[in-house]
Amino acid sequence: MKSRVWAAAWLAATLLSSCLWRSTQRWPGPMANTVEPLPEGDAREHLPGPEEVSVVRHADPVQIRPVGALSGHPMAFYDKRARLTAGGAVIVSPGGRAEVLWPSGSSIVLFGEAVGWVGSTSRGDPMFELREVDRARLDLQAGDQVRLLGGAVLSGASGPYVLQRDPDQTLLVHNQSKASVQVAFREETFELGPGRAVRLPLLSSGGAPYVDDPQLQRFAGPGFNVRLLGALDCAEEGGGVRVRAAATLADQSEARALGVRVRLSAGESAFFSDPRPAPPAVQPLPAEPARTESPAPRP
Repeated sequence: MKSRVWAAAWLAATLLSSCLWRSTQRWPGPMANTVEPLPEGDAREHLPGPEEVSVVRHADPVQIRPVGALSGHPMAFYDKRARLTAGGAVIVSPGGRAEVLWPSGSSIVLFGEAVGWVGSTSRGDPMFELREVDRARLDLQAGDQVRLLGGAVLSGASGPYVLQRDPDQTLLVHNQSKASVQVAFREETFELGPGRAVRLPLLSSGGAPYVDDPQLQRFAGPGFNVRLLGALDCAEEGGGVRVRAAATLADQSEARALGVRVRLSAGESAFFSDPRPAPPAVQPLPAEPARTESPAPRP
């Protein structure tokens, strides 16, 4: 009987103490915001715009994130198509497939894991920006631009253009159309003809196109260009370009080629060579042996 009284008293004391406290959390105390108000996150990077696209769900799971939202919400099984304005995002998880359609007829199909933001072309942004992609197929119209994974910009007026991310941290851009396509990567612009492809490295510093400095000089190398800033000498050497800085150079100079920037001091040199394999030489066909006519048989 005495134990029951003690148990009832302990329970009453526990309930009374929980009523006196504002929160059930005892230790550690509630976390306080170090910044007030909280930052907007990536919403500032993707501002709203008047452009509108349609998102078609071909295979689950697919999510859409409207402009201004903090996270995306999945498209239900009965939501085959949804509208999205500039500043919104399309999120595709592994195994899913989604297609983004523009009123002009352009379309981008995302296969597997992918994250893409709809851009505002009226503000000068690319029509679409890929932040993550496993595989994608692009069909574009004249004047369309797409910012690829890593920051490079693709410009084309046809399609399909196929993108594929490989495990070696490279992005393969394959032109499967009958027209050419341009890919701007750092200071280089690759012109891909029908059936051609280029493999872009996914650098930690990004692959966004550089804005050319009017003071830069250009030297045409074997298959690529070298841009020079300062008193530098260039010459072709061993299938590449050798850049040398003068021994009396006062300030540092800079050479840019093949996505690389090299700063040269007095007396230093740098060598640039194209890592792409040279096309195989066309072997001439062997000459056919001369034909000798046998004499006609006598009657």
